[in-house]
Amino acid sequence: MHCVFCGQSARNENGILQLVGHGMYSRQVRGLTETGWIDVWIQRFLCLICGHTMSLLPDWLLPYRWYAATAIVEALYRHSILRESAASIGVRFGRPKDATEWKSLRRWRKQLLISPTLWGWLGPRLGATQPAANRNEAKNYIERLLAEGWHGGGLESLPDAVRRTLRDLVHNRKTAGPLRRFLPGLFSKDSQDSSRRALPTEKDSGPGPP
Repeated sequence: MHCVFCGQSARNENGILQLVGHGMYSRQVRGLTETGWIDVWIQRFLCLICGHTMSLLPDWLLPYRWYAATAIVEALYRHSILRESAASIGVRFGRPKDATEWKSLRRWRKQLLISPTLWGWLGPRLGATQPAANRNEAKNYIERLLAEGWHGGGLESLPDAVRRTLRDLVHNRKTAGPLRRFLPGLFSKDSQDSSRRALPTEKDSGPGPP
């Protein structure tokens, strides 16, 4: 395992721990049920070398997104492949029945494989260099993403495919990195004091639903 910011390994050549547990924070997530928001606890880690923090998210959640990753992909799948209306998709995920559009859906379509927090780290390898301009391009992007998760076809296999694309990843604000194994450990008070220059942690999801 290594720090996704500076590349240092979890332990140095002398076996001293450099990547340590750094508490937990609460996230509100929507889209897993039709009843509204749920609270989840996220494990955070600190690199004692560069002072940055990283989060270990469950494999159905993207950083800084209010909706679960599985919900986002299902919504885009219904929108671009099944050609369902934004209104009917929104109702499925708990939006008001009289809502005629869903701005988040249009934003997800444009950001898929482009935004660092919406599989953007896969975009260059999958040939996505520009936001999807319409449903046909979005369909192409969705199919490329799902191929990464060995999608077998149909809605029933979407959750497993999405989770495979996010399994064993750690995230920061700009990219994602592979997780091998976090080794347990504590950091000293001196190390904690020296790392107070760290970037803001991921406690906040942003000013509004992204």
